[in-house]
Amino acid sequence: MADPFADIEGFAYYACRECDTLFVDPAVLEAMDTGESPRDYDQTYWQVEDHSARQRAQSDALVRAGQAILYARREVRRFLDVGAGPGYLLDQLSSHFPARQDLFHAVELFPPEVHSAHPNYRVGKTSDLEGKFDAGVCVEVVEHLTPKMLSELLEGLSKVSQKNALWLFNTGLSDYVRNEDPGYLDPRRRGHIISYGLRGATELFARHGFRVSALPGMSFAFIAEFEPDFALDDFSQRFYGPLAANKLLLEEAGLIYQAAFDSGRAYYYRAQSHDRALWATRLDRELSQCMAMVRKVGERSPGMVKKLLSRVF
Repeated sequence: MADPFADIEGFAYYACRECDTLFVDPAVLEAMDTGESPRDYDQTYWQVEDHSARQRAQSDALVRAGQAILYARREVRRFLDVGAGPGYLLDQLSSHFPARQDLFHAVELFPPEVHSAHPNYRVGKTSDLEGKFDAGVCVEVVEHLTPKMLSELLEGLSKVSQKNALWLFNTGLSDYVRNEDPGYLDPRRRGHIISYGLRGATELFARHGFRVSALPGMSFAFIAEFEPDFALDDFSQRFYGPLAANKLLLEEAGLIYQAAFDSGRAYYYRAQSHDRALWATRLDRELSQCMAMVRKVGERSPGMVKKLLSRVF
């Protein structure tokens, strides 16, 4: 079941009651699965996106890559950028880790005419890649994909994932759209046709062997681990207790390590602070309701109130 959510650029969007996903008119999703789209991913699209892609590769995406390595519970020897666009992140990672040219890879199904010349930049599907990977990122991609398209991507990703491989997905989740950036859904200019709810993503990813975990405080990203054989721990251990080999790798580019560590820690404690504030607010509301009841009882039966208070104190 779904409820109307918004009308954006002439497209009706809905909110799923079950999974909290925000999505464009199902007729549009069906048309996209047959090759039609509100936004063509042609050279004009890449011209519009080029500046943003460069900025992300030098900032947010670089931090997300660092976090994927930091949080992974297996040694990262091969890393993949999924839906890499022009490959700017691959170039940045190769620049920051000059001794690790064979570690970083990228794949893009619909590349712009001008893209990375790195030998590990591949044009095609993830499932077409050789070998398996230990970790990677998928930055600002899945908001362009219908559930069927995302399922196909995950099927391919499962084929190239090592056991316990960690993938960090950077995308505006439904909480992010509702509470932080209502303009994120943008069908015609950027092609953002869906904002997955974490519940919906968890169910869809599980069908392909991935366990989804929230990133505390980050409503614009989550991680998915392939066939994990370990129990979930307190998330702070992801940045306070990383695998030694992955920490050593990141320390080869000290600024990336520090940014990944500080970013994860800051969002984690912000989330804890937010949760405590909500708890305190709820407690205050409940106390206020209790006091109001006590006052009402006191007005009717003062002796009863004294008896109750004597039992408490």
